[in-house]
Amino acid sequence: MPKRTVQYVSGLKKMMIFPCYVFLRLWYLTIRIRMDESSRAILHSSPNAVCVIYFWHQHLFIMPKLRNFRKGRLLYGLISASKDGAFLDELAKWFHVKAIRGSSTWRGGIALQELEHCLHPDCDVIITPDGPKGPRCVCKWGSFKWSWHHRFSVLLLRVEEKHVWHLPSWDRFCIPIPFSTVRITAQELSTETFTWEAFQERASKYL
Repeated sequence: MPKRTVQYVSGLKKMMIFPCYVFLRLWYLTIRIRMDESSRAILHSSPNAVCVIYFWHQHLFIMPKLRNFRKGRLLYGLISASKDGAFLDELAKWFHVKAIRGSSTWRGGIALQELEHCLHPDCDVIITPDGPKGPRCVCKWGSFKWSWHHRFSVLLLRVEEKHVWHLPSWDRFCIPIPFSTVRITAQELSTETFTWEAFQERASKYL
């Protein structure tokens, strides 16, 4: 059985990434983000601590817009080590997101260990707890346990997209229609004051 290796994009495929990036940047200019004052304050805050941001996999398309609210923070993302993840890895670099390759299906524990060596108080980490293969909107709790164990700051995001196209994928991936509005609400979740069981229960209720 051949040894599994982390997949990367090269050659002609790599050259195609930049046009995709330009196209997406233009698309994002048409999308309006709405949030209440509490959520806006949470996303604009810059705690002197590592912050882990969780949201469902189907909302990945809109997440580069987070850059408008998390300025000055270095952004990391856990991205699958598969061929699909390789394309996303290259695209993420254009949005100034540093990818750590691994997921719950393969290399997840190794990826979290690699991530620990990179982190400092001005870092955000993006994680989709139901990725990379689902089931849709069902948490895999490994990364939450990791965040709780290290007492990182945790943000949970709810994303509401009414005018979207859905891809025929396992997560019904959402692509907001140009000139549509996306509503985001943010909730802080303390890792300092709760036991693991209480932390897990609160995360379940919000997500």
